[in-house]
Amino acid sequence: MMKLRTATGLGLILFMATMMIIGGPVRVTQAQADEDVITLASLAGKFAGRGSGFFTFCFNGAALISCSSVSPVPSPVPYNQTQISQQTRDAAGNACEVFTRTYAPVFGTTSSANVATPHRVFTSTSFDPTTGSGTANFSQYRGGNCVGAAFDSMGATLVNTGTVSFVASDSGNRIEFIITGFSQVNSAFGVAGSVKGFVFSATYIRQGHQSD
Repeated sequence: MMKLRTATGLGLILFMATMMIIGGPVRVTQAQADEDVITLASLAGKFAGRGSGFFTFCFNGAALISCSSVSPVPSPVPYNQTQISQQTRDAAGNACEVFTRTYAPVFGTTSSANVATPHRVFTSTSFDPTTGSGTANFSQYRGGNCVGAAFDSMGATLVNTGTVSFVASDSGNRIEFIITGFSQVNSAFGVAGSVKGFVFSATYIRQGHQSD
């Protein structure tokens, strides 16, 4: 009887130990899974970005015209572009950034690259925390000023609008971004419809890496 009690006790201890070993990693894995979920709120903060792309301007002589013009017929000129930026995001996924952009014809020019320092303002339209991916609308301005993630439009001129898709990774410390739609508007800086084939992507890294 004593041997039976001893064997039963040892069996119970071994069973409990086994359950602790098996159950431990499950709880850790679940905790890690929870940490890996990225929310719009976790993307709030300041980011530094760098990107590049290309587009086509449509000209009539030296003047920009709509690429859909029938008469006069536009002359398309392909351009390369690159930019560095500083973006501030809020907990709702909205953002404001100021960037320095250079752009120049792909070939056939002896002139220096054009340089501009506009602002781009983003409004979140969708986000999936299980994949860290989302979409946003943007408006780009000459003039104005970013105040955190908000935009002070005093003295600003709207120059273009568009849409973007993005994917966040590295616990919300990295964002990949691509422009999916672009429309030039009439302004002192451009002509509506004078840009086509606009391709641009960028990578943003958090300034002051947050802990996992």
